[in-house]
Amino acid sequence: MPDLLELSRPNLEAVFGPENLLPVPAGSLDVIADSDTRDAMRTLGLPIGKNPQVVLQRRLAQEFPPFSQVYDWELPERYDDVPLGAETWIPLTVIPYDSIVLDPYAGKVFCFPQDGEIYLFNSTFRKFVHFLYILEAERPHYDVEAEGDDDLFDPRGARERVEAAMRAVDPAALADPQSRWHNVLTFIEDPESEYY
Repeated sequence: MPDLLELSRPNLEAVFGPENLLPVPAGSLDVIADSDTRDAMRTLGLPIGKNPQVVLQRRLAQEFPPFSQVYDWELPERYDDVPLGAETWIPLTVIPYDSIVLDPYAGKVFCFPQDGEIYLFNSTFRKFVHFLYILEAERPHYDVEAEGDDDLFDPRGARERVEAAMRAVDPAALADPQSRWHNVLTFIEDPESEYY
C-alpha cells in the first residue's frame, strides 16, 4: 500500500499511471500567480483518474480558462459574498453540481456550491492534489469498478484511512461540516448514500 501522507511524482504515477498524470506546459503556467501552485503543476502534473467523485478536466493540461469564460452566469446572481476577482479564478472540476475552483493568485481551492455560499475546499492546490492522490490510492479498497484484489475490498477501512490522511494533510478542508469532502467520505463507505 502506498504511503498516503507522501505526495511525490513517483507516488502519483504509481496510483494514477503515467498516462493519467498530465504535464502542464510552462507557457500555460503564466496565468498561475501563486508560486507553490505553479511548482506543483510543473513538478507533479495534473492527475486525471477514474475516481467517480472527483475527476480533473483534461483541458487543464493545455489551458486555464477563467470562471467567466466557462460558465454563463454571474457569481453575484448566485452568491451573497463573492471574493474579489473570483470571476478570474479557474474551474478545476465539478463534484456533483458543485464547482471546484482554483484561486490562481493565492493558490487556494474553493467550492462554488449549487446551494449555499462559497467556501474554502483546500488550503492549497498542492493539498487538493494530495487529496486526489489519497482517494485514488485507496480506490481499490472501496470502488467495485476499480481493479484490485477482492480480498482487499474494505470500504469502512478505506474511509477511515482516507479521512485520517485528509485530516493530517489539510485539516482546514474538513473543518466545514458542509464541505463536499464529507459527502465524498460517506460515499466511500456507502455508495448508495444520498450524495447530493
